[in-house]
Amino acid sequence: MDSADKSGGIDRQTVGFGLILGAMAAFATWDQWAVWSTKEDYTFGYLVPALAAYVLWDRWEPLRAELTGAGDGGPPAPGWAVTTAYLLAFVSLATFALGAAGRAVFGTGPVPTLAIAFGLAGAGLSFAYLSPRTAGGTEPGAASRLRCLALLTFPSCVWIISGPFLYLVDNRVKGGLLTLVTEVVSGILRASGHVIRTSGNTIVFANNDAVGVADACSGIRSLSACVFAAAFLGAVFIEGGRWGALVRKTALIAAAGLVAVLLNLGRNVFLATHALEHGSKSLDLDLQGVAHGMPGFSWLGTVHDLAGNVAMALALFLLVALVPLLNRLGRPSAER
Repeated sequence: MDSADKSGGIDRQTVGFGLILGAMAAFATWDQWAVWSTKEDYTFGYLVPALAAYVLWDRWEPLRAELTGAGDGGPPAPGWAVTTAYLLAFVSLATFALGAAGRAVFGTGPVPTLAIAFGLAGAGLSFAYLSPRTAGGTEPGAASRLRCLALLTFPSCVWIISGPFLYLVDNRVKGGLLTLVTEVVSGILRASGHVIRTSGNTIVFANNDAVGVADACSGIRSLSACVFAAAFLGAVFIEGGRWGALVRKTALIAAAGLVAVLLNLGRNVFLATHALEHGSKSLDLDLQGVAHGMPGFSWLGTVHDLAGNVAMALALFLLVALVPLLNRLGRPSAER
């Protein structure tokens, strides 16, 4: 038995796991920096290392209890589960190594970033399952392993949102979101009695002025940011037992996607209506019609930027408001 086990400290294997994960997270940060610095939709990624570290710090006391044997582990986990965790750790490390090699040789790209992020996530989850200890040196309990796994899920998996999300979701749904926005906005304008026609993702008014639904209007920025915010809020503030918390966190992330899409539709309806009434060029002016850089230009920015900022602020407000509601959902009165 390791001397750290006898003294109630963290043993050398677990310390080694932590150092490996720290190095992997540092490399993932370096890899995804290229996405954060070149894609405006992913500037929230700069927060990922800090928030992952914060969640780890916030959970350190219960995590340390599991790593030093201070917790109550209960019946041991089945042997096949432990074997699977070791296999996942090996596959994850190999995947990360291949991704890191590809990144070093070929530069940035979807395959290296996906391999690095998923390798980090898999290693973090498998190490979490394998790391709990007991004070007496017996086999750690299944409950202890699962608690440790839950505590490290966000710091391990959040990297999938900040980088691979671009390749897994963004590139696949952006075109569909653009089409959806164009159809909904044009439908609302027609229902309001306006004569318009569409040409691709451009809405043409009766006076031949037009407003285009560009990539920035697809809502992918608000979608990715809202999913990230929901994951963080869920990790820190959602309460409940293992399965109750999982259901509430899943519901919060699903609600984040819905909120992002609906508010983006509302933003684009407002912009199209404003362009219809004041001309498409008015979107690049402030609400008083003053151009950027001119005397009297509003600190709120252009109409286009203001609408986006308001939609994002409303989305975050709604997500924060959903947290206490979800915490109450399905719980007996005595638990509230």
